[in-house]
Amino acid sequence: MKKQQNIVMQRTMATLLGASALLGLSSCEDEQKTTTTTPQVVEKPAEAAPAPVDTSAKDALFEAMLYDLGKQASELASHPELTESVRNMLALMEDYYSQTADSTKGTTPRLRLSVRLADVARDLTAWERACNSYDRALADYEALPAAERDKTEAKRMLSAIYNGRGFCLMQQRKFSEAQEYYTKALAIDAALYELVAPPEGEALPEGDVEPALARAAEDYFFSYRCLGECQEFVGDPEEARETLKNGIELAKRLDRLSPGMNLQYIRLLGALGNLEVRCGNEREALLKWADAANMCQRLFRSTGNLSIRYKTQRQLQSLMPNIKALQEKLQPAEQSAAQPEGQPAAQPEVQPAAPEAQPQP
Repeated sequence: MKKQQNIVMQRTMATLLGASALLGLSSCEDEQKTTTTTPQVVEKPAEAAPAPVDTSAKDALFEAMLYDLGKQASELASHPELTESVRNMLALMEDYYSQTADSTKGTTPRLRLSVRLADVARDLTAWERACNSYDRALADYEALPAAERDKTEAKRMLSAIYNGRGFCLMQQRKFSEAQEYYTKALAIDAALYELVAPPEGEALPEGDVEPALARAAEDYFFSYRCLGECQEFVGDPEEARETLKNGIELAKRLDRLSPGMNLQYIRLLGALGNLEVRCGNEREALLKWADAANMCQRLFRSTGNLSIRYKTQRQLQSLMPNIKALQEKLQPAEQSAAQPEGQPAAQPEVQPAAPEAQPQP
């Protein structure tokens, strides 16, 4: 396993460096030295601006190489070298964003890049910087022509801006402000979902879930979870429970889910379990976690998407210790209660964990 991780690290860093060379952009060294374990976002040093870049092919390179590989690298927390590469990548992306300001202003590609800049800052836990970046992305959205702002892609990015800013505010314990942004995101996702949702009671066509429906549903489930978790921290667990249950019921009404939709459904169940255990409803929490764990195993076995498999495995690994601890806590109390023929109450069945997934190289 360690050998495999080292291979992944080496390939990722080599690709990042190769992409940087192709782009003709110089990486920035981190000026801030820190002794804490919290990653710090690198600031650009005061130095001569890089040579002008040809923007014709740069978007594709950023999309397919720098962002996606950098995002993967940030998830491999056991390798600080990769986190450093992500910080350098963010500096490269900021350079590119600045250099193309005149030629890309008011365009969807610029909005897409500004959202991803904010997402990377968020993933590096630079909350204030990420909030500022999301504000900049919002300005880029508002700079789009009216016809472009109304398109589905732009609306999805607007929802991502609201959810991302809400998350950063949550980390700063600004729960009421975060709830406002999460509510806006959920409203956008609800409208986009209604555009592609099947009529009530109508089964989906045979075959794979239509991509537009899958994307809309994934966003909608995600926003339900974000808002529900925030509502609990605001101090309204009943409203939080209702929000999470609404997301779960929406998933149940669809007769078939894509892998991405399934993953968001699993996370909704996990969030509701977390809420129930904090509210003292431990038996109900155990049922929700057990459902989520069993769904994880089925999804892991049924999909060939390595990214989904990796995320599903991580979700299962976070669920299993909680399930085991709660089962051990509840079993003695239930054994002491009177049961027919002296039998203890049945515990929710959780199958053994699936084989460990490997992250995509």
